[in-house]
Amino acid sequence: MKDIKLISLELSNFKCFRHLKLDFNGRSAEIAGDNAVGKTTVFDAFMWVLFGKSSTGVGDKNFDVKPLDSDGNVIDHDALTEVEAVFRVDGEELSLRRTYREVWSTKRGSSEATFDGHTSDYFINGVPIKKNGFQDKVNELVDENTFRLLTSTTYFSNDISWQERRAVLFKVAGVMDDAQILATNEQFAPLVESMGKLSLEDYKSKLLAEKRKFVGAKTEIPARISECQKTIEDVESLDFAAAKTEAEKLQAKKEAVEAQILALENDNAAQKKSLEIQQEQLALTALENENKAYRDAQSAGNVDAHSLNIRLTSLQVQLSKKEAMVANEKAYIKEQEQRIAEAKTAWHAVNAEIFSGGTCVACGQDLPADVLQKARDAFETGKKSRLNDIVESADYHKSAKAQAQARLAAGQEEVQQLKAEIAQLQVQIDAAEASKVEPKDMADYIQRKEVVQARVDKLNAELFEIHESTAGLKRKLRQEVSEISGQIAQQMAIISKESLLDYSRQRVEQLRQEAKSAAQCLDAIEMMLYLLHEYSVYKTRFVEDSINGLFRIARFRLFREQANGGVEDRCDVVYDGIAYENLNNGMKINLGIDIINTLSNAYGVRVPLFVDNAESVTNLEKCSSQIIRLVVSEKDKELRVNYEN
Repeated sequence: MKDIKLISLELSNFKCFRHLKLDFNGRSAEIAGDNAVGKTTVFDAFMWVLFGKSSTGVGDKNFDVKPLDSDGNVIDHDALTEVEAVFRVDGEELSLRRTYREVWSTKRGSSEATFDGHTSDYFINGVPIKKNGFQDKVNELVDENTFRLLTSTTYFSNDISWQERRAVLFKVAGVMDDAQILATNEQFAPLVESMGKLSLEDYKSKLLAEKRKFVGAKTEIPARISECQKTIEDVESLDFAAAKTEAEKLQAKKEAVEAQILALENDNAAQKKSLEIQQEQLALTALENENKAYRDAQSAGNVDAHSLNIRLTSLQVQLSKKEAMVANEKAYIKEQEQRIAEAKTAWHAVNAEIFSGGTCVACGQDLPADVLQKARDAFETGKKSRLNDIVESADYHKSAKAQAQARLAAGQEEVQQLKAEIAQLQVQIDAAEASKVEPKDMADYIQRKEVVQARVDKLNAELFEIHESTAGLKRKLRQEVSEISGQIAQQMAIISKESLLDYSRQRVEQLRQEAKSAAQCLDAIEMMLYLLHEYSVYKTRFVEDSINGLFRIARFRLFREQANGGVEDRCDVVYDGIAYENLNNGMKINLGIDIINTLSNAYGVRVPLFVDNAESVTNLEKCSSQIIRLVVSEKDKELRVNYEN
């Protein structure tokens, strides 16, 4: 068991104290004083030097450690806030000191200092050390959470959540898990075997899901059986053997009628009459071919005037195009001749030009001889160039005119040739028209054709009569086939219900088996759900008894039974059945000490215990830890410290 005692606590410029030193020397003590004279400040200083927080867990940023005036302003910005705590740990002394001061600096170019924040320094046994090293040393003694549990009578019961309290108790008591608790009672052996590796919560969820499924099946199956039985009642009165016999008779009758229809469609009289018609039509075609050959023989000596007319039209189109070309060439030649005349006039005009630039255009004075010569040379060069351009243009138009004249001569010659050919062709056409012979039919062609056509018409009429005589009978036979088919379908509908009857009977038996199986499964599920409920009650008593047995007066309600029969996890601190929040302050303090005694033994460490509002306790619960009682005393306007012994 690690035993930590507070030897001394010294405060400088900490909250309401300029300086205070308390020499506990490991003894318990009573610190008395009126309200607001600094009792809680002593507890704050103790927690601050260790963890940089107030006794309620508030950190530096929201915890004013420097002395303040009545308006809440810092009294002395240069003052060094400092707390030093000296402990005896298993017989050896340990000094822990923390300081806190403001940082001010003067920026270049300014005479006024500016506030840059705060800084802290840390010391172990008087030796400076970095913050991390300081905190590591504190944690070697005891971590912050454990320290708060062991140094405050209210922290466990009032300042942490019920989930955190429950976790602490389960850890301290070494509460067994569900598998271990289940093994303590043979009643739950079937439950252990059934749930396998599932957790209790998962197994319960699985059971409830399966229960819903089987309850649904159990509810629906009777309705399904009723439907199948109704089907059986409707079908089992049918005579399936008679229906099969009747269907076979009807099928044979149908096939016989269909054979009659086929015989009518294959009637030899109709086929023979159709063949006679084909022969007469062949004779008619032969007569028409013979008459055509006779007419063609009469036209054999005729000239093909039609082909000559097509040739004439083609030549006339060519002539029209050539005449248009000749007209275009004549117009083009005339245009070129005009251009040549214009070039000739322009040449004479340029050639007649004389240099007249002997004076300056700006001042009117005669130009110098060298300048005058340059001007004359430039004039002559330009004149010569323009004359050359006119000559080249005239030559181009002369060449174009000559080419056009050549094309004109060729075109005029072609026009004359086309006109001559057209005149000659017209003579041929006129002669062909004059000698044309109009062909005539054979002398008896019309009479012979009428005789053959009359025979064809007579045979078609006879074939129509044959078809008409059988069409009514075939319609009647087809109607009979349709009626027989409907009767067969009715019998087949009856026959098909035989398989439905067999299926329905099998389905009824199957559904009865499913209902029986569902009922058995529901019984098994209900048994497991009952065991789960019984285990919840058993576990409640088992866990509460094992945990409550660790404490002298404190008790814990770890479960609460719900209206639906379930059990809800809790962790309520109670005394004699009364909830912690309804107890008086003195009983709360004694419960806190009882809890700290158990936790100290479990964690293997004792730390100084601060008891606030200790005046409310007449008989303080026994405790092996060093106890520092904070007592409200109206008569003490300054702190009064009474040390044990």
